[in-house]
Amino acid sequence: MDNLQIISRRNDVTPFYNEASIVLNLSDKQRFVETFGLTALEAMSAGLPVIVPTEGGIAEMVEDGANGYKIDVQDLDRINCMIEEIFQDKDHYIRMANEANQVSLGFKESVMIEKILTILNR
Repeated sequence: MDNLQIISRRNDVTPFYNEASIVLNLSDKQRFVETFGLTALEAMSAGLPVIVPTEGGIAEMVEDGANGYKIDVQDLDRINCMIEEIFQDKDHYIRMANEANQVSLGFKESVMIEKILTILNR
């Protein structure tokens, strides 16, 4: 296949996010549920809009139309439409990319430690 490249596991995925314009996580909720969604968070921290499943922890990070979209993996037509929508309007893409990055800041190590300590100190 000319349109498929298989790359072995990498410790540093930054170069892939740096070359991407959008990241899709198409986990099938009928088979398993993404409990957190590190790939989406990594993508958002790189300023990339994401398309994620409609259920699980991964979906909690995404606000439809703001920093990405929550779409059922079976709905390929909607996935295609949303990808086209993201790229049709440069200003919309930039807003989504910026919002994705802003959401990711809430998961920085220092923020997470502070939240954990707040819970533990109650």
